[in-house]
Amino acid sequence: MRSNYASRVATILVLVTMTATIGGARPHKHGQKAWVRFLANSTLIRSTWAQNEDTYLAQVEFRRDDEKILVRLVDAYPNETVPLSIDMLTADAGTVLRVVRDRRCDRPYGEMSLRTAPGDTMAILLQPLHYRPHLNATPAPDAILPCYRTVR
Repeated sequence: MRSNYASRVATILVLVTMTATIGGARPHKHGQKAWVRFLANSTLIRSTWAQNEDTYLAQVEFRRDDEKILVRLVDAYPNETVPLSIDMLTADAGTVLRVVRDRRCDRPYGEMSLRTAPGDTMAILLQPLHYRPHLNATPAPDAILPCYRTVR
């Protein structure tokens, strides 16, 4: 009787430990709040049956006293969800979004196609468009832009 009780307690302890370990191993999916100012549209991919994906060149600031960093911002969302609003994309002061870092989509600045000004509806056309945003300092073509994804 006593060994049966001890084995039950040991089993429960093992299960609790495994659950806590597995739960703590999951990556943080909520992202972090950031002040985002959109500088250019890159690619806008629209799909009827799959995810839509919009990519932007943006300035991101995580705290008001932090420096602004130039990033590649990817907004992926289901077909039935609306894209970011024109007001968000064109706000001079920027907008607050939740973002999460994704190192897998980092790209050199020179490889990023900058098609139009943020919010410009011409960006959905298939023809090649070229846009030069107003930047204080243009990065070197081989400078890596860190990639962030919006959290919806």
